[in-house]
Amino acid sequence: MKVKANCLPAVPPKLALSIIFISSLCCINSWNGSFVFDDSPAILNNPDVSPPESSSLSPQSSPPPSASISLIRVLKKLIKNDFWGNKLTHKQSHRSYRPFTVLTFIIQRWLRGSLNPIDFHIFNLILHTFACLIFYYLLLRLLDKTARHLAFYVATLFAVHPIHCEAVAGIVGRADILCAIFVWLSVLFYNRCIYEKKLIILIKNLLMCVLCITYAMLCKEIGITAIGICYAYDLTIVHKKNLYDIITILKKESIKDIIEKNKYKCLVRIVLLLTCGLLLAIRFNLMGYSAPSFQPVDNPSSFINNVFMRYLNYQYIWSLNLWLLICPLWLSFDWSMGCVPLINTFELRLLPVILLWLIFGIFFVKYFLNQKTYRDHRYVSMGLCMMIIPFLPASNLFFTVGFVLAERTLYLPSAGYCFVVVIGFQKLSRRFYKSRMPLIMYTVLVITWFTRSWMRSDQWRSEHTLFRSGLSVCPLNAKVHYNVAKNAADSGNITLAETEYLEALRLNPQYAQAMNNLGNLLNNQKRYQQAKDLLTRAVGLQ
Repeated sequence: MKVKANCLPAVPPKLALSIIFISSLCCINSWNGSFVFDDSPAILNNPDVSPPESSSLSPQSSPPPSASISLIRVLKKLIKNDFWGNKLTHKQSHRSYRPFTVLTFIIQRWLRGSLNPIDFHIFNLILHTFACLIFYYLLLRLLDKTARHLAFYVATLFAVHPIHCEAVAGIVGRADILCAIFVWLSVLFYNRCIYEKKLIILIKNLLMCVLCITYAMLCKEIGITAIGICYAYDLTIVHKKNLYDIITILKKESIKDIIEKNKYKCLVRIVLLLTCGLLLAIRFNLMGYSAPSFQPVDNPSSFINNVFMRYLNYQYIWSLNLWLLICPLWLSFDWSMGCVPLINTFELRLLPVILLWLIFGIFFVKYFLNQKTYRDHRYVSMGLCMMIIPFLPASNLFFTVGFVLAERTLYLPSAGYCFVVVIGFQKLSRRFYKSRMPLIMYTVLVITWFTRSWMRSDQWRSEHTLFRSGLSVCPLNAKVHYNVAKNAADSGNITLAETEYLEALRLNPQYAQAMNNLGNLLNNQKRYQQAKDLLTRAVGLQ
């Protein structure tokens, strides 16, 4: 490796690609896993993926004349249905519109002729590796020539981050991986637009950028944030400006003068803005201009009547998301139903909220309002934008989401976090330029995260290990106990099933599903009176 003065050592491109490729295989032990948790409703029980006529679509036998008609019917339903196979306009729909992701499920099932989980897991692993390599290439284009060696360090750190285990080892997480790939491709094409002087080629790259943004949004809703990332890249990297510079320029020049000086570039920005408006309009139209409805158990914070306390709880959840990026030790497949107790009074759990705003305030003043814009400042600003902008749809700021915390939603924001961390290591290596300690610290972090990812992805191989792992992280989550009980009952462990169902009901006395399942379990044991009482209560709640 070539060592540059006062910085992390540069790695030859071929070696860098090899290390990133190997690092991205940190979840490879999930390749022979089964369908777990959300995979069941999204794939096994999804009528769009597994329609009744699926046998007629098998490529292993000569398809009947109705096969193409059946396929067209499936695709038509795919356009109108949500991620789980329900109509988008249905009042119980979560309004999660990801037809491109569902289409990959349909194609895989059609090619195999059946639903084989190994195929799905292997494809997820391939996509994650591809995402890591695309991210590496994107960083090579974003960074200055003297800083391109950092692309290897950022991409490697991203490849091994344990927060990705849910997205990679859980098949449903494919939506986040596909979305990230198209978001980064859109930024790459935007990069070409900005530096292209020939109008025809500029228009071609602009169309590709818009197309990638559209694909990203059709993979997962957060794909629309690609437009924000493009704007952030344009401001911080291309024009080397921050918020202070923009305010200064607007004081000196009118918007009309700025547009006249940069006609082509302004045209690109306007097209992206119009794209954003058009995509959002189409999206709202498809969902019937109505917001999804959730239950208090899905996202308790959003049901707090006091507005101040509601947003205080939101901010606490933001701090938890940041903590999972910093220290991905507590990982759970589900964070609802009491996993994160509500803050109703001023207590010690407000300290993370205070720290969150303190850190954000320091970064904002130093990197966004600084009169002097250094190169590292611009990179930190870009990293923060890559972390914050894709997280906004999950923040509850613009609309209520149906979860407390979801690790797979951090797949895209984690790229920005890794960017900021590597800039930190770069600063350390400059300060202690005679010491190898920053490089050793980075290597230890990569090995630690690789090991954690390997262990966590192994837990995602089966529902038994996945659900049991949630008990140590979220012991107050009734849904975790419910899933452990259901899995135990399916495995024939009646004693454990009854114990866990009772614990789920102790934590959430209104848990109708747990009542219903426990009632059926007791009925099979001929404990009829207890079963009747539970089933009657369950029907009353439903």
